[in-house]
Amino acid sequence: MSKEETDFEARSKILLNVAMKEPGHLKKWLQESGRRWLVFDSLELVDSLPFPDGLDTLMQIIACYRDHRRAIPSGEFEEMPDPTLGQKVRVPLMKDENLEVAEMDRLIRYYIGKASEKDPNWKLDNPPL
Repeated sequence: MSKEETDFEARSKILLNVAMKEPGHLKKWLQESGRRWLVFDSLELVDSLPFPDGLDTLMQIIACYRDHRRAIPSGEFEEMPDPTLGQKVRVPLMKDENLEVAEMDRLIRYYIGKASEKDPNWKLDNPPL
């Protein structure tokens, strides 16, 4: 292993240790390390995880993410009858685990930028690779 690789690994370990001190640090590290959006082939992820502990952990992460999103208002409402009031009330709808169009838009734009950095000739309207 070269000195450059060793230095990089040492810096990465220090940064990761700092990032793990609190959620705000971890969020900053994720943002600054280019991990704002974690996109990967989930089938490859399953193949890479130790069995069974890694798979159990992944299922817990998915459940935590789903539960967290279900606590975030979507900004939309539904009119529902309230039997105690005898009238309709506006009930806020919460997000689900799927990304909303605005979130997908930010994700797509981010990765189009990354693809364009890697290949300046890449264009969205080119034929698929």
